[in-house]
Amino acid sequence: MPHDTSPLAILGHRFLAFECRATTGSRCDGAMELKTSSEIAMNPDEPLVWQVTLTVDFLPEDPANPSTYDGRVVISGEFRIHETFAEKNREALIRVTAASILYGACREMIANFTARSAHGILSLPSISFRKPKVEATA
Repeated sequence: MPHDTSPLAILGHRFLAFECRATTGSRCDGAMELKTSSEIAMNPDEPLVWQVTLTVDFLPEDPANPSTYDGRVVISGEFRIHETFAEKNREALIRVTAASILYGACREMIANFTARSAHGILSLPSISFRKPKVEATA
């Protein structure tokens, strides 16, 4: 199957923080909650270059019922949008695709770390950074 080239290129990424704690004690079967937040900024001197910082928190849904791991990863990436990509869609491309690329790097880092940890590998779920469509009401 042929593929189209993406209008987004990653120029580089760096982890700014990594914290992952294995739960100690006899109970660690609680549900895990996942939270993400991102900050984006366009380079004012190069409007096709954007900086994205993504924070991924994974923690127990209920602190009284711990999950296997909890922690936080912060990653920053620099991206370039192809000049032919429509300006009106650039921010959405960054919010969805750039965040997805960085999230994938975070998933890999957590999986690698936990593969040698107390409770075995933690594979964060695949998620979508697209905003949900708002259904029209009649």
